[in-house]
Amino acid sequence: MTDLFWQSEDERTQPTAKSPEESTEKSLSFSFTQHGGRAGTPIRGDASSRAAGKVIMTGEHAVVYGARAIAIPLLSRSMNLRIYTDRITTSNPRIKFQIGGKPVQEPLLEMIHEAFDVLAIPKFNISIDGHSTLMLGAGVGSSASLCVSVLRGLSQVCGISLTPARLADLANKLERRFHGNPSGLDTSVVSLEQAILFERGRDAEAITVNKPKGSNLPWCFALLDTAVRSPTIHMVRKAEPWFKAEGPAIIERFNDITSDAARALRDGDTSLMATAMSSGNELLARAGVVTEPVTKMIDKALASGALAAKVTGAGGGGCVLALFAASKCDHSIARLRADVGSDRILPIFIP
Repeated sequence: MTDLFWQSEDERTQPTAKSPEESTEKSLSFSFTQHGGRAGTPIRGDASSRAAGKVIMTGEHAVVYGARAIAIPLLSRSMNLRIYTDRITTSNPRIKFQIGGKPVQEPLLEMIHEAFDVLAIPKFNISIDGHSTLMLGAGVGSSASLCVSVLRGLSQVCGISLTPARLADLANKLERRFHGNPSGLDTSVVSLEQAILFERGRDAEAITVNKPKGSNLPWCFALLDTAVRSPTIHMVRKAEPWFKAEGPAIIERFNDITSDAARALRDGDTSLMATAMSSGNELLARAGVVTEPVTKMIDKALASGALAAKVTGAGGGGCVLALFAASKCDHSIARLRADVGSDRILPIFIP
């Protein structure tokens, strides 16, 4: 995937996360039937869909090998699609798909065909206009967001109701064409739109997040863009020998870190979260995915007053996740903006 998304530099306030009930897909009440080569007339012949990005707090890479991980939705960035159809069903549909005004490459057209298949719906002629504010190849879930948004849109057109868990499972099937053997973490957090504890092969668990101790302010994090991009699948392959050599013991170490981070979120313990993030980054450095651009950005974050900073996502570049004391958040982020530029800093506030 190259040149398929474009990044907006606009800063946006992080919306409030949805509850599982609110995240459940709404269905349109019509029957999708064929008659004389045309589908039965739906309530509307088009649909709009949206899917957020994601940020991994702990467990990236290790989650592929069975470790637990924590991720939160990046609600201020998203993939937005507008889907149009003439309602004509055919085994060889005409598919037009553009993002940011540019036609997508062939693999994404093939992904639309696969989306018809995983939803078990008739194929029909379709035109999709997309707009993304997610960074491509930066570890913030651009491909997961695309897969979820496509399935949400097609489901609306065809009156299919999908639970978030089912949506995540189907979207993960589509993500295989981008990442080979994805764990399901990305599509789960994007579908559920809340902080989750994830383990491969199990249903994701929502995590209770409480404000930092002694403060009425939310948790303050920030994404820092290194402006370097590395394909996820390449970084997974780079880390694989280290994980296989370390064996089960290293997975348990990642699990301990994730358990500490989950407890920190529940208890509002910024000190424990900082320790967990730093420990996770040290392990990922040993795996070879914390490259020089990442280390430099971590150093800049710490110099600005961050309590901790770590690579987030596949690494090799992409983004760094930094944690700040809630009471010093504005001052620290202002220092970072002066150092690296406003367009490379995205504040994240939870809850």
